[in-house]
Amino acid sequence: MKRIYRSMKQLGLVGCVIAMVLFTACGGEEEGQPFTPHHSDKPAEVTTFSTDFNENTFSGNEEIELLKELKLCDPNAPNDTDENHPSCSPKFFRFFKLSEKTKLSNGFILLVKAGVNGFPLRRVLIFQRDGEQLVKLNGFNGNLIEFRPSKTGYQDLVVRFSDNIDGSLTYYNCLFQWNGSQYDYKLCEAIQEGGQEAPHRIKQEFIDSMAPEIKKVLDENKMLF
Repeated sequence: MKRIYRSMKQLGLVGCVIAMVLFTACGGEEEGQPFTPHHSDKPAEVTTFSTDFNENTFSGNEEIELLKELKLCDPNAPNDTDENHPSCSPKFFRFFKLSEKTKLSNGFILLVKAGVNGFPLRRVLIFQRDGEQLVKLNGFNGNLIEFRPSKTGYQDLVVRFSDNIDGSLTYYNCLFQWNGSQYDYKLCEAIQEGGQEAPHRIKQEFIDSMAPEIKKVLDENKMLF
């Protein structure tokens, strides 16, 4: 947690109370103990996944047409190996439904591979159609790792963000929930510092108080746009 403290200190966010919370907030996971999500409508029903773009596929031509509409790729690119000149290929882009009731053509969540168009991180872009135009609702410079059911009909999202502090990577697993028109940041549930094999979840008694402080770190690092 010292790296988190330094990051907070650089932003001018640390007082005595905050420092005490940060140094005691994370508890280790017992081996074999499932991660229990916080602040979810149905916390037991989660879909955790990873994305290997080399094995990713599209369901048909619809995804290609949407990428062309957004001008995120070159339909005439000679191959699907050049990240700086991406073709409209599942090797670079992965689509998820925005909601069960929304057709893919009218709204979707798009995961973009790191390196595409010269950007070093994975990105999550959320679009919804307004009239004839696709409008971006949210952008995250992070990796989508989990869906959770929600009474809104729009699944809660867990996005994993990275932070390079003094040359060492730190990761935050953060929860976003639908507010009726886009996704709102709620809190971060787990932190993983460089060298740790697995994230350490933030203890329940500290999770709400830490939420705005981590949000400030994400904003300062321009992880939300």
